[in-house]
Amino acid sequence: MGQLSGKVAAVTGGASGIGEATVRRFIAEGAQVVFADRDVARGQDVAAELEARGGQAVFIETHVEQEAEVTAFIQSAVDHFGQLNILVNNAGIRMYQTVVEASAESWNTILGVNLMGYVFGAKAAIPAMRQAGGGSIVNIASVRSIVAGGNNLQYDTTKAAVAGLTRGLALDHAVDGIRVNAVCPGPILTPFHERRIAAAGKTLDDYRAEASARTMLKRPGTPQEVAACVLFLASEEASYVTGTCLFVDGGFTAL
Repeated sequence: MGQLSGKVAAVTGGASGIGEATVRRFIAEGAQVVFADRDVARGQDVAAELEARGGQAVFIETHVEQEAEVTAFIQSAVDHFGQLNILVNNAGIRMYQTVVEASAESWNTILGVNLMGYVFGAKAAIPAMRQAGGGSIVNIASVRSIVAGGNNLQYDTTKAAVAGLTRGLALDHAVDGIRVNAVCPGPILTPFHERRIAAAGKTLDDYRAEASARTMLKRPGTPQEVAACVLFLASEEASYVTGTCLFVDGGFTAL
């Protein structure tokens, strides 16, 4: 039996990167998983593959900045599997602008996905978790919650807000038996970063060299390494852990 046997999890941004790695790890640990993404083709492919291997995974197209869609997504987990025990808020976007360059519209866009998407997820999930007798919410934040990235102001701001949201939710809902924590990844080699590296005319070796210079472990991390930490916080192994941010960054923030 896996660490999540008998548990039902909802994961946003689950079609690629850290989200996909989390979905796959949860399935491997015995969970039933409903996951959301706006990339329909990729989401359907991941779900079909997992189902073919005997996993119980359901993909739901969801735009997390839309509260009604997030509410429907969470309800789909309950409808499909009868309860909800775990929520991983992971879906996110980036924008590379200074405060002078950023428009009100772009602020609304990134806040809608990176912050309000997490708020909507928690708002919809908490009543279902109460009915299940408790649960665990894991928010994916970032080292950028405490360290500025440069030309990354909007992303940094939203991730700092996620860290604050995590602490507030943890305090408010400890009485419900709901633990709330955040994972703060550092340099992680995901498909998003691969596309960004290519667009900048750089190579994966360039990215690895940059990560080596800025981390104690001298390399970027993998989505699977982050997913392992998400699993810990989601599981009963972390039964006395709430309101905290776990940095998964190869020592990035300690240098």
